[in-house]
Amino acid sequence: MQVPFVLYSLSILIMCYALTVTPFRSANDLARGVLVEPQSFTLKNFIDVWKSGIGTGVRNSFTLSALTCVLTITLGGIAGYAFSFFRFRLKNSLYLFMYSGIFVSTMLIALPLFLQYRDLHLVNNLLGTMIIFLGLRMPFSIYLYKNFFDEFSRELIEAARIDGLGDLRIFAEIVFPLSKGVVATVLLFNFTAVWTDYLVGLLFLQKNEVMTIMPKIMYIFGAGPLTTRATPLGQGFAGLFISTLPIVIIYFFAKKHYITGLALGSIK
Repeated sequence: MQVPFVLYSLSILIMCYALTVTPFRSANDLARGVLVEPQSFTLKNFIDVWKSGIGTGVRNSFTLSALTCVLTITLGGIAGYAFSFFRFRLKNSLYLFMYSGIFVSTMLIALPLFLQYRDLHLVNNLLGTMIIFLGLRMPFSIYLYKNFFDEFSRELIEAARIDGLGDLRIFAEIVFPLSKGVVATVLLFNFTAVWTDYLVGLLFLQKNEVMTIMPKIMYIFGAGPLTTRATPLGQGFAGLFISTLPIVIIYFFAKKHYITGLALGSIK
């Protein structure tokens, strides 16, 4: 039973090796094979891929990812707080409606959403695309927050209300600072989802100046519809290496709180 998992782990290690080593090899060295021991070291692939315009994709993807994370962390936290600590009519029905958004496939809504955006003249608009990402990531964020807040100390909230604090101040000054685990989890999941997105960026951001990093890399590899020739393999892997760095950096700094956030309800 362990054989499939061992093979899967080996495939990941091989891919990590290729992703780490290939961008620093020359074209002649790569002609010997991707997995062959490298005999050269060069930064030319990074220079060439940056000249090809991947910097624009990095900027656009980071803008969309950062804005989506800021909004999902704040608005998702407020919504999760409301679903956990407020009592109002149709609360369960509204939460189930929001929760069902987790199961909405981007592939299924891509075409009607594109036609709608075309009629509204929101194609090739970063703000319009950010609204799409916000709608796709908000249900998952609310779900994580609500599960976390359901285990939060009710006595602490009641004590703060007795002291005269309103719910917004309770959330901002007490609940949110004690929610580093779930915040790190929402940040990592949402940033990764937006940063690595290909379909939404390909459909809704088609102009070169607003294109995101993943479609840019696909064009470099020669998989884009506008590509007329294949680009050297080293440049494509250099683009993948650049696209991986932000996720690795965020995980490195947030891993402690991220692991805590996976065990929702650890704070009592």
